[in-house]
Amino acid sequence: MSTINRVATANMYDNSIRNIGARQNALVEQNEKMTAGKRVLRASDDPVAAAQAERARTRITRSENDQRVLGAQRDVIAQGESELGKAYGALQDFRDLVLQAGNGTYDQIARDALVQQMQGLREQILGHANAKDSNGLPIFRGLGSPATPLQSTPPGSTSLLN
Repeated sequence: MSTINRVATANMYDNSIRNIGARQNALVEQNEKMTAGKRVLRASDDPVAAAQAERARTRITRSENDQRVLGAQRDVIAQGESELGKAYGALQDFRDLVLQAGNGTYDQIARDALVQQMQGLREQILGHANAKDSNGLPIFRGLGSPATPLQSTPPGSTSLLN
């Protein structure tokens, strides 16, 4: 005995409409992907690829942040080198004044003028040593040091110059 299966026309119409709807949805998804230029639009499209894309975005953000920090540190180092160069020049001037002070032909007025120049250079050198960066922090502060690395008088002492 052979079995006869009857397929109703209404059933065929339902299958055809369901099939057309599914293909139309697939076409819309492909068009979205093509216009966006991305293979994965939503995390539900490909969870593994979405997780990889998120990790890549995180790495890019971290790398950009590191680049900004390195740029800022490079600027601080350049500023520190500049301050060291200025302090070196002031120290050379101070050395020259010390050598001039040994001249036996200078009278007290000339020596007092040398002292004034030396005090000015001393303040200038202290200014270079306590120079601040763009964040308002001393360049030569070290780790956890006080706000001003070098003070004109040590804490707890009195100045003989003032």
